[in-house]
Amino acid sequence: MDWASFSIKWFTLYYPTLGLIFFFLGCYSLAKTQKVKTYLIQQAEQEKPPPALRNLLKYFFLFTIPTLILSFIPFSWIELLFSLWSLTIIYVAGIQLVRWEQTRIIIMDHAKRLPQTIRITGATIVAVSLVIMALGYLVIKRIPSL
Repeated sequence: MDWASFSIKWFTLYYPTLGLIFFFLGCYSLAKTQKVKTYLIQQAEQEKPPPALRNLLKYFFLFTIPTLILSFIPFSWIELLFSLWSLTIIYVAGIQLVRWEQTRIIIMDHAKRLPQTIRITGATIVAVSLVIMALGYLVIKRIPSL
């Protein structure tokens, strides 16, 4: 198996897919801010962290590990930095779920400010999705012509 070829195929598929997922998540947050707020408040009433957020982080982590490994075959600073950024995002979001007792209190105490935070987060996710799609474009441009 040619690992360099596999790596290029992985990133060619991974970046556009992840970019689209982020794009739709960001747009959903922007379009359905009140629905997201309601969901967060309902989940804040529970003692356990929201299963949807746990699953999202779990699968993002599972796909980040091969991305990190494949960033070395052939070595690419861009893919390595993206993998490290992804792990940082997973860590920061995971900390909020680990500290759910404190996080849920913050959500409940600042319920009035949630829509603004959700909109800012949604816009940020859309912007990040465009960067991820641009990374996908760069990978496609690097593919040797057939």
